[in-house]
Amino acid sequence: MAKAEFMKFAYFDKEIVEFEKATVSIATHSLQYGTTCFGGIRGYYRNGKVAIFRLKDHYIRLMNASKMLGFEYFITWDEFKDIVTELVKKNDVKEDFYMRPFVFCKEPRLSPKKAGLDFDLAIYMLPLADYVSTEGGLNLMSSTYRKYNDSAIPTKAKAGGSYINSFLATSDAQRNGYDDALMFDDAGNVVEVSVANIILVYRGQIIIPDTGNAALEGITVRSALELLEHNGYKINRGKIDRSMVFTADELLVTGTAMKITYAESLDKRPIGQLDFNAKPQAGKFHKLLKSEYEKVINGEHELSSEWLFIVE
Repeated sequence: MAKAEFMKFAYFDKEIVEFEKATVSIATHSLQYGTTCFGGIRGYYRNGKVAIFRLKDHYIRLMNASKMLGFEYFITWDEFKDIVTELVKKNDVKEDFYMRPFVFCKEPRLSPKKAGLDFDLAIYMLPLADYVSTEGGLNLMSSTYRKYNDSAIPTKAKAGGSYINSFLATSDAQRNGYDDALMFDDAGNVVEVSVANIILVYRGQIIIPDTGNAALEGITVRSALELLEHNGYKINRGKIDRSMVFTADELLVTGTAMKITYAESLDKRPIGQLDFNAKPQAGKFHKLLKSEYEKVINGEHELSSEWLFIVE
């Protein structure tokens, strides 16, 4: 993705301000220690209206993250959606976009201790169509960096500081010529791609990782699974090892930025193909989910009214 061009206005310090004026000290606690939690939200401009994908689910996850991390920050759903609505209108959105709400501490503090810190909400926006290429799938590398578990950091919270784990894994993969990294837990079970969830299609069965407490509960993967169930498919939960990925029918990769894509290969071994030199191609479940997702965001699916927040 090219360097981001942010929209003109952001929400900061309890008001809508110009993006350039939403600044903090270089000594702020969240910058020093990663004490933030955040969300990534997709919005779509369709038929003259702005539709935001599963906004309330993102709000609930953000507030749960704030609670799990002990930030003691809370606003109501009505307050949150009103802020989002005002910000979208202020930016006069006429294109697809990405929204990043996050809870953080802007106070300068040398110690990582929580005592005396106040947390607040900030939100910025940027135009975003496709985060990854739509011309093919991802080429993944098995990461040597293990995904942390819940005994170290709450894995159900999108905690800013924890993303150094993803940074190390994906940087290593890209340095070695891959698109991204496939991450494993300490027992060698597949967890997720560095910043996205996975769904494995193996011998016709749809499997999601049973990795205990390691994987983030992604909203896009939940949506994909609900769409599969909506189409009559059963979802299985189980442990996935690397050999299963090598011999899988499909490996789907889901996330807010990526939406729903697929992996062409792992460690230069093609996924879904017996011939090592076969041309990679999308599988039937990727095609199904991509079609269903597009219907949802275009307001053409029976789940559209439930999943889309229309900015009025």
